[in-house]
Amino acid sequence: MSVSTRRERRERELRKRQREKRGGHPSRSGGGGGRSWLIGVGVIVLLVVAVFGLRQAGLLSVAPPSPSPSPGPTIGTIAADDPARGVKEADQGHSHVNPGTPVTYTGALPPSSGSHWPQPAAPVPAAIYDQQLPAEATTHNLEHGGIVIAYDGLSADEVTQLKQFVTNTLKTKYTKILLEPYAGLQNAKVTIIAWDWRLNLQTVDATSMLKFITVHY
Repeated sequence: MSVSTRRERRERELRKRQREKRGGHPSRSGGGGGRSWLIGVGVIVLLVVAVFGLRQAGLLSVAPPSPSPSPGPTIGTIAADDPARGVKEADQGHSHVNPGTPVTYTGALPPSSGSHWPQPAAPVPAAIYDQQLPAEATTHNLEHGGIVIAYDGLSADEVTQLKQFVTNTLKTKYTKILLEPYAGLQNAKVTIIAWDWRLNLQTVDATSMLKFITVHY
């Protein structure tokens, strides 16, 4: 028994020294490091699932940026007898003629209806133009629900003001606005036209123009 006991003690001492060389911990199957890695992955997965659930519930939703306010004056209800509605004109038809063919229009100019060039010659892109466009083209814009604004006899500052109004308006839902100079414009310095409708103005009246656009666009 004494020999066996001494041998056991030596074996225990040997095993103790071996454990101390390995860092003082006995070897474990699978390794503690492996389990720690799995626990870390599990925590990350749980966090992702939790965040997704909160976003689905709307608790972590990021509010979209507020849209910029529409430029130009705010227009409420427009009375039936408001002069800014303009004057209704006789319809001159809406037939197509070959591109390049001149059309003789009756009544005030630019015309608010009448024969006009077909695609691709017209309608022309909605924009601010520095030259007068053929009425045979712009009339097609009116047929498509657009608005034509013509001007003549304005000061440089008034032209700048009018161009700024159109620039601002094109940024709203009213994207089919066309501005052009028009030599020999009669009875007005600014004429704003929709299909069969016209409003003559002596100044750059942004409120009246926006009312007209709101009604007839």
